[in-house]
Amino acid sequence: MRRGLGVLVVVLSVLSMAQAASAHDTTSFRACTVSRGGCGTIGSAFLYGDTVIVRGQVRPPHAGYTARVLRRDPRSDGWVKVAEVTVSESGTMRYRWRTEYEDADQRRPYLFRFKIPGHGTSNTTEAYVLFGE
Repeated sequence: MRRGLGVLVVVLSVLSMAQAASAHDTTSFRACTVSRGGCGTIGSAFLYGDTVIVRGQVRPPHAGYTARVLRRDPRSDGWVKVAEVTVSESGTMRYRWRTEYEDADQRRPYLFRFKIPGHGTSNTTEAYVLFGE
């Protein structure tokens, strides 16, 4: 009897934690790519060797949570986790990627987004990495 009661307590604890996590959904989750013109989601251009900066903002803030930085490379159909960042007290995130010659693609952009597992995924933002020739 005690063993059954112990199992029941564990199951109820797990269920209450899962319910609390799902209750903390996002109401707004945005990402943008920083360029000279500001922070945009479409067509930010960089030369290879530049640093691409991707910013994010999530509401409610989700402070202290770990967000995955996902990237889809040109000519790729899949998203790949390239980093993890911690969400700040104000709900902001920031990722920096130093590009190299091999990253340049004149015709297709890299796509980025943030994901907080179990809480949501941001919009997609673009970054073109160009040869500059």
